[in-house]
Amino acid sequence: MTRTQHARQALRARIEKLDAQIGLALERCGEDEVHDFRVAVRRLSAALRVFGELLPGKEAKRMRKALKPALDAAAHVRDLDVDSELLVRLGLRRDHPLLGKMRSDRERGALGFLGQLYLLRSQGVPQDWLARLELLRETEEDAAAHGRAMLPPMAAGFFAAGRKAALKPSAAAQLHAFRLAAKRFRYTLEIFSPFYGPVMEKRIGQVREIQGILGKRQDCAVTMQMLEAAASFDTEARAVMQALERRARKLEEEFVKYWRETFDGEGQERLWVLYLGRRLPARVPGSIE
Repeated sequence: MTRTQHARQALRARIEKLDAQIGLALERCGEDEVHDFRVAVRRLSAALRVFGELLPGKEAKRMRKALKPALDAAAHVRDLDVDSELLVRLGLRRDHPLLGKMRSDRERGALGFLGQLYLLRSQGVPQDWLARLELLRETEEDAAAHGRAMLPPMAAGFFAAGRKAALKPSAAAQLHAFRLAAKRFRYTLEIFSPFYGPVMEKRIGQVREIQGILGKRQDCAVTMQMLEAAASFDTEARAVMQALERRARKLEEEFVKYWRETFDGEGQERLWVLYLGRRLPARVPGSIE
């Protein structure tokens, strides 16, 4: 399989998946649908970064930019979904005024998100992008060799960033940046996973574990921002804020423990780099999910 064939196949699968998720979100703008839309956008964006140079001009950048307003609107709705659930779990009563405001904000946010989806559909996004795949520059470069060249240095960079984050886990901005790096790394690994064996799924799962821990930590940060004003005068909100702070510290400790004892254990970086750079099997699956 050439790099161009791989690009066309990977991009087509992700464009079609995103189109399907838009349809589902338009039918029911629930928590799962919003989440799945965001994941579909992230996966397509990762593929556009990997294969963008094969598209003419700044086509890949324009495609990613077209999705950003809907992605931002979905992030707002998702934060309200997750944060309201977290507040209740940590003890805020369901009839608290803050939760009432968040429900109202969620309704308005969902309308804004749906408006962005209808706008995308009116512009033919992403379905019309399938035709653009014919514009991909033809190259005879082997797709598996492309993976061997790209992934090892990306893994080394991920390890370096992770070690830096683990040194100061209380630095929320740095931890959030590393969470985004974990997303990009995971979705890039997924693009090339058909060229590797079942061990790749295990490695992707390890990155997903980091992403999950740091995602929960980021949820704490966002929720604390929403709660901050109320906590200054409301004893109930203040108690929940303290619970959020304890949860954040616990998640930071969980990340450091997992990173140092499992992901970045002795020799792990070398194993990752060797595995991702190894010569791949001659027979490659013909389809990419």
